Amino acid sequence: MLQPKTYPRLLGQALTLEPAPFVEMTDDDNPWIEGLFFAFVIGLAVAVARLIGGLLLTASLPLPGSVLEAIVTALKQSLLGVAVNPAQAEALLRQMWPWITTLFDYGTGWLRLLVLVATPLLYIGQWLLYGLLCHLVARLLGGSGSVGQSLGVIALSLAPRVLLVAMVIPFVSVSGLLIHVWGILIAYRGLEVAHDLPPTKAAGAALAPLVLGAIVLFAVTFVSLTLASLTGGGT
Repeated sequence: MLQPKTYPRLLGQALTLEPAPFVEMTDDDNPWIEGLFFAFVIGLAVAVARLIGGLLLTASLPLPGSVLEAIVTALKQSLLGVAVNPAQAEALLRQMWPWITTLFDYGTGWLRLLVLVATPLLYIGQWLLYGLLCHLVARLLGGSGSVGQSLGVIALSLAPRVLLVAMVIPFVSVSGLLIHVWGILIAYRGLEVAHDLPPTKAAGAALAPLVLGAIVLFAVTFVSLTLASLTGGGT
C-alpha cells in the first residue's frame, strides 16, 4: 500500500515519464484504490485553487450585480431595431447569470461551493471512463495487466492537472491542450509498463478512447443536425 507522502514523488516522476511510479503502482496491492485517492486529491486541490482564485478575482473586479446591470443596458441598446424581444433576452440573461459567474469563478453565490464537490467527482469519472476503455483496448492488443493495474497507472495521467493549481492567481490560465497531450503521454507510458506492451500498441491503447470519443461526438452532431434539418423542413 502506497503512502500519501509518496504521492508528490510519484507525481513528479510521472510528469517526467520515468518508469518507477508506474512500476510501483502496478505492483501495489490495490492500485485502483491508490488511483481513486490520487484522482480525488488532485481534483480537490484544483477545486480549492479555483475557489480561492475566484474569490480574489471577484475582489479585484466590480460587484457581479453591477456588471450584470451594465451588460443588460448594453444588451437593450444593441437590440434596438432588431427582431428580438429585449425583455425575453434580459430575462434569459438574468436567469443564466449565476451559472455564467460560476463558470468563470466570478461572484460570491453559493453555486461557487459546487466546485469543491463537482471537480473531484468529475476527475474521478473521467479517470474511470478513460481507464476502463484503455484497459479494454490494451487487453485486445495483447496486454497482460489487470483492471486494477490499468486504473492505477491511468490515474497518474492526471498529474499534469496540478498545473491548474496556478489558477489560485487571478487571470492566470493554463493551456488545456498541453495538459491533455501530457496526460496522454503519461497514460501511454503507464500502459506500456502495466500491460508489458510494445510502444506502438501502448500508444494505440492510450489514443483509442479519444478516437472513439471523437467518433461518437461526430455521430451525435450529425444525427442532431439531420433531425433539426428534417424537423425544419417538415414545418
